[in-house]
Amino acid sequence: MRGRSMAAAVVVAGIAVGVGAHEDHDEASEPTAFTAMTPILNVASVEASLEHYTSVLGFNKDWDWPAEEEDKTFASISNGEVHVFLAENSQGARPMWIYYNVGDVDKLHEEYAAAGAVINQEPVDEPWGAREMLVEDLDGHVLRIGGPPSGGGWGGGGRWLRSTIQSSLQGVRTRMPGASLRRSNSSRCLAPRPPLGC
Repeated sequence: MRGRSMAAAVVVAGIAVGVGAHEDHDEASEPTAFTAMTPILNVASVEASLEHYTSVLGFNKDWDWPAEEEDKTFASISNGEVHVFLAENSQGARPMWIYYNVGDVDKLHEEYAAAGAVINQEPVDEPWGAREMLVEDLDGHVLRIGGPPSGGGWGGGGRWLRSTIQSSLQGVRTRMPGASLRRSNSSRCLAPRPPLGC
């Protein structure tokens, strides 16, 4: 039982932080399950946005399109595990907000300030237990960037982490109708149709 409880805790922690979101997915058993999410930002110029995101905001260019032409109209950028598409004057509206998680908001703030990024809000400890800052790109899109509070650990008695886990578990409930995720000392309650007593 104890091993199962540990396994269930690891599964829940993995869900909460998005570990394995793109891996270990059995498409044969879940052919209609979403496997990834990539926001698409409407930008005035893909080329200007590529330059800004790679030289100021620390992203990498994955690819751009059309590959054979100089005037690019679509591109993919990434930073860590996060991917974003850029679409020139199409697919969406401006401005959009995207929330990014990082390990050290203050360190990223220093890097962005040195690179000349437009910082709309300096890092601040929020009442929900996260440290956040707001950064704006060339088209007014807002990067809301959050991580652990300045005191270390997840603040507010772990409120932010608990709310993240609860949100992730709500997603599990949505994907697994009838699942019960109440506290239990057994992983059997994570099953799509848990036994009585979960």
